[in-house]
Amino acid sequence: MTEQNTNQVAEKEEAKTPVVQQAGSNYITQILEETKNGFIEANQGLDLDFVRMGDWLSVNKKGNFQEKDDEAVQYGDTIDVVVGFGEQRWSLWGLEGSPEDGQLIVAHKTKDEAEEALSGWLNENPQAADRYSAADISLRYMAYVVPVDSLTPDDFPKIYLMSFSPTDTIVWGRFAFDVYKGKFKVLNIPSRTAVNKIVVRLTTEEKKSRSNASQSWIGLNFKPVGLFKPEDYGIVTAQA
Repeated sequence: MTEQNTNQVAEKEEAKTPVVQQAGSNYITQILEETKNGFIEANQGLDLDFVRMGDWLSVNKKGNFQEKDDEAVQYGDTIDVVVGFGEQRWSLWGLEGSPEDGQLIVAHKTKDEAEEALSGWLNENPQAADRYSAADISLRYMAYVVPVDSLTPDDFPKIYLMSFSPTDTIVWGRFAFDVYKGKFKVLNIPSRTAVNKIVVRLTTEEKKSRSNASQSWIGLNFKPVGLFKPEDYGIVTAQA
C-alpha cells in the first residue's frame, strides 16, 4: 500500500470515529459541544438556534418518555442519561389542547428578549392573544441529554433536548449541588463531581400542588446511577 493510500485510509477511519479521542468522563459534553458549535458555525449568519432545531425528548400523559416528533419512539417511565450540559432560557410552550400544543413559542436567554419575541409572535398570530401573555413566560432549564443505551463504539449517540418545568428546574439544581457536595459517595461518586460526569436516572412521578390538592402534574425525579465511564460502553478515549 502506498503512503497516499495509507493516508486516505487513515482519514476515512478518523471521519468514521470523530470523537474517540475525547477525554474520559467529559466524552458526552464534548460531543454535545462539538455538535452544537458545528451546527452554529456551519449556519453562521442564518440566525439558527440549536435549541429550536434539536430533537426533543418529552413526557406524555402516561408519564412515559418519548420523542416529541415521533411518538412511536418511547422509553417508558425511566431512562438513564448523561446530561452533557444545559442552559436556562425564558421560554413558553403552547398550551395543551391548543393549536400550539407542543410548539416552542419563545426560548430566549433574557426575559426582555423573550417578551419581545412573544409580542412579535402575537402580532403574527392575533387569534392566540387570549391564550398567552408575558406573564406565561417562565425560566426553564434546557438540558442536552444522551441516553446511555444509545452509546456504541461505532455510531454517533442519540442527542435529545429536554425542557424542564420551572419546578423541575429547581429540583435539578438541588440535585446537581447534592452531587457536588458528595451526597452520593456510596455510589463511588466523589465530592466536587460535576453533574455532567455521572449517569442520571430520570423517572416520572405525578406531583400535586401543596396549595391546591386538586392540581397535579407529571414531574421528574433525578437519581444518580454512578460515574459515567465511556469504557463501560466499549468506547475508547484518550484517558481510558
